[in-house]
Amino acid sequence: MPDILSQDEIDLLLGAVSKGEIAIEEIQSAAPDVRDTSTYDFRRPERVSKEQFKGLQSLFEAFSRELSIILPPFLRSVVRVDLMAIDQLTYDEFILSVGRPTSLSIVNMAPLDGQAVVELNPAIVFPMVDRLLGGKGQPLERSRELTEIENRVIHRVILMILDCLKRSWEQLIEFRMTIVAMESDPLIVQIVAGSEMVILVGYEVHIGDSVGTMNMCIPLLVLNPVLDQISQQTRYIRRMPADVAARTREQIAKTLRHVTVPLDAILGHAVLSLEELARLQIGDIIQLDSEMNAPIGVEVGGLVRFKAAPGRRSEQSSVQLLEIVRDD
Repeated sequence: MPDILSQDEIDLLLGAVSKGEIAIEEIQSAAPDVRDTSTYDFRRPERVSKEQFKGLQSLFEAFSRELSIILPPFLRSVVRVDLMAIDQLTYDEFILSVGRPTSLSIVNMAPLDGQAVVELNPAIVFPMVDRLLGGKGQPLERSRELTEIENRVIHRVILMILDCLKRSWEQLIEFRMTIVAMESDPLIVQIVAGSEMVILVGYEVHIGDSVGTMNMCIPLLVLNPVLDQISQQTRYIRRMPADVAARTREQIAKTLRHVTVPLDAILGHAVLSLEELARLQIGDIIQLDSEMNAPIGVEVGGLVRFKAAPGRRSEQSSVQLLEIVRDD
């Protein structure tokens, strides 16, 4: 404990200050530093470290990139998925922040023990349903609960979202996620106790001109078995030496050189009606849209990469490559 000054010592100190023998600045500089304090709520313990948060952010950013690639051809529209925030809060706080009605999917997180919730805001649910049913993706002026048919449509969308989540986490864990139930009222969805801490991941989803939100709520009890692996993975990536990174890139390039890709020589194209197609017989001739002496396109993985001349070599059909088709 600090020393306590006696009355005589206090009088001597005040006298020295009044006579100018001790400057007030010296007394202030000798005073102990006041430590900065921060408020800590024991009802909401911070159980996720900064390294684990960085690892989670990396995984959920990879998930958003997967969604931005998979959804556009499925919805026939420009789609962008942006990660907005990752936060930890109690389950009650999450439930009370969700509006009604909405689309809530309860997901079994196997092989992890427990469930999570995927929430799609009506601002993007109804444009999704409208586009998938042949419309232009118009939002509703007033939110309502989904019909049975609309729920089946969104069920398929959620399955695609879970597939993207599996691929983005596959280096860490092989998920076998399934949809347990779908609800519209958040107050009847109870996957953990209200006081349990959860990780809330918020996304902003752009579908054409419509903008809405998607939230993923995962209890910390579910993520605890893999949190240490997430932090280790983040630490390894951040501290990877330059020579190790170079060897890794070389190994990846070596592996890619042995990957097989489909290669197709396209002689030409023809457009037939369904009636003409049904009447085709053996020996019929179909006129293509290409000229006899013109080079044909050679597709690699569905993209034209070469121009070639068709011919034969011994008893087999073959093509002779003439030029490389490069992207602009």
